[in-house]
Amino acid sequence: MHSEETPPTRDELLAMAYVDGELEESARVEFVGRMAREPALAREVAELQGLELIARRMAPPEPADTEWARIESELVHRGGTWLGFALLLVGVLGPLIWGVVGIARSDELGLAAKLLLASGLAGIALLFLLVLRARLRTLPFDPYTKIQR
Repeated sequence: MHSEETPPTRDELLAMAYVDGELEESARVEFVGRMAREPALAREVAELQGLELIARRMAPPEPADTEWARIESELVHRGGTWLGFALLLVGVLGPLIWGVVGIARSDELGLAAKLLLASGLAGIALLFLLVLRARLRTLPFDPYTKIQR
């Protein structure tokens, strides 16, 4: 972002126009290509988008928002949500782990079947880690990280 003492650069003006949806199609396509090549420009746009969201948030809350905030602050709701997720996690992971351990210990299955099971589990773990990595790398560009709903 530029300080109030210096005029905005051409890139800052383009970033503002992009965020406001004021660029023509050809200029927008060119600007999107530049953002893909220039991380600093992409961060500038993400920061401007965050400021836009903060400015929108300055409006008074809708009645539904205040009611959701009241419900979410209740101990019964928070405790029930955590308990529900914990029971779901135990109910899904418990039988899955039990089945994997049973298969691994089984003498009826050959080595090939056990290796196929292991490769499937390794694939799931790899995909999860790749999605997590991508999410963590894109987090600085997410304008919603500074917004509290």
